[in-house]
Amino acid sequence: MVGIIDEAQLFYPLGTRIKIGNNYGTVKYVGEVCGHSGTWLGIEWDDGMRGKHNGTVDGKRYFQTQLPTAGSFIRPGKLGPCATLEDEARERYLNYDSSNVDASLIREAQASFQASLFEVVGMDKIARKQSKFEQLSEVSVDETPVNAAGYLKDLTNLTTLNVSHTLIWNWEIVASITEQLPMLNNLNLSNNRLVVPTEAQIGKLEPAFRQLKHINLSNCGYTDWKDVMQTALLWPDIESLGLQENSISQLTVVDCNRIFRKLRELDLNCTNLMDFDQVCKLGNIRTLRLLNLMENGIEQLQLPECDPQSKLNMFVSLEQLNLLHNPIWNEAEAFNELDKLPQLKRVNKTPHLKSNFDEMFSKAVASIAGLQFVNKAKVTAAERRGAEYDIWKKYALEWLQATKLGADALREFYKKHRTYLLIVNKYGSPADFVPRTQDKQSNLIKIRILNQRTGEIWEKMLPRMITVQTLEGLVMKRFHLTGDTPRLCYVDAKHSDLVVHLENNAKTLDFYSVQEQDTVLFQ
Repeated sequence: MVGIIDEAQLFYPLGTRIKIGNNYGTVKYVGEVCGHSGTWLGIEWDDGMRGKHNGTVDGKRYFQTQLPTAGSFIRPGKLGPCATLEDEARERYLNYDSSNVDASLIREAQASFQASLFEVVGMDKIARKQSKFEQLSEVSVDETPVNAAGYLKDLTNLTTLNVSHTLIWNWEIVASITEQLPMLNNLNLSNNRLVVPTEAQIGKLEPAFRQLKHINLSNCGYTDWKDVMQTALLWPDIESLGLQENSISQLTVVDCNRIFRKLRELDLNCTNLMDFDQVCKLGNIRTLRLLNLMENGIEQLQLPECDPQSKLNMFVSLEQLNLLHNPIWNEAEAFNELDKLPQLKRVNKTPHLKSNFDEMFSKAVASIAGLQFVNKAKVTAAERRGAEYDIWKKYALEWLQATKLGADALREFYKKHRTYLLIVNKYGSPADFVPRTQDKQSNLIKIRILNQRTGEIWEKMLPRMITVQTLEGLVMKRFHLTGDTPRLCYVDAKHSDLVVHLENNAKTLDFYSVQEQDTVLFQ
């Protein structure tokens, strides 16, 4: 029996990955089980509902699982054969068939983390390219029983490799692959479970990863940020790292002298990072340009305090922040906080349930001085002017009250509205609007409507709550217009250099802050 156990331990050392059907698991125990003859493998399944126990049977603990029903015992004989990367790649790519082109490469290209890492060309062209092994630049063997490298020296042009959902389980195996592929720069290891390397292993294996620029470790079972940082010592100069779908709710400050020295893109989508204070611990990564925080349950953004007219010395290179599908409840406060970041140019965010994209867009543009894109929408000069004009008028009374109360009150005001001083310097004092906000406003306003083509002017009393769409209809009727609906904008009566475009015809004149004697223009 001892000899059989030793043989099983040789073939299935602890940490080995196995697959039965569509279920993946990790070997946690090899040996006998009381009351049952022969050698057994104790498995912790990736699917926590696949097993029957937590590693304890009849009161005796054999191994420990994270979830109470993730463990079970199986016979070694139930496991199928494993394969090398070489064998699986040759089997998948050597036979040219345009109807059997590798769909996983297409999926990989479409699901690229940021910039496209694949050239998506015609299906027939890809199929022909795949049939020439030595010419391959992209290979995918996802969902295969690969657990070893094999001979890969023929893949001299390989730059992109997908070994997700395989049986690779330690970094020695990964190194035996990468050291044979001198052109490899993009490696997808997602949906695997890799043993955290020791310091001795890191010193030995690190040279094998120096050519890599992009690594995807999505859904690799990481729960402790220290394990991520220990693993990152293998590739300290990586440029893009995907950690999405790993349950990492707590972070620690990174030693950027040892890891993440050139990191530009970091994907933390669906990682349970609900506390933005944890995110701030990444602020010393000075090369980071893109940070993905989608679907983390973040409700509030809070950055460290800084002077209202200065920026933080953190996230100093961050240009794009993805906050889509987070329940951030105060958009104005969140955008005001993000103005503290020195290089932020792009923000991705889902509108609050009580808001919509146009309102969110206006708040973001007015609150973040350097913003160039909201989601995929480019901020135009006219849109920035309109957004700044709205906030200029909206907080006019609060600003005037703060100026009367003194320097401390004004400083607190600028903390809440960081861009307001820039707007005042740009457009002048908003004091003219204060009497309007203090006096009881009539429901009707008198405006001038100017046909810029003919010079004809129409003065009209209109309800403040009339929609732009209704006003467009009135203009067409009064000026006998046919064809396309006219595009409207207005000039403020007291600030003739400010032109605000009425782009959303579902909004009201009051929404656009149209006031008495303002002039609506059209051509």
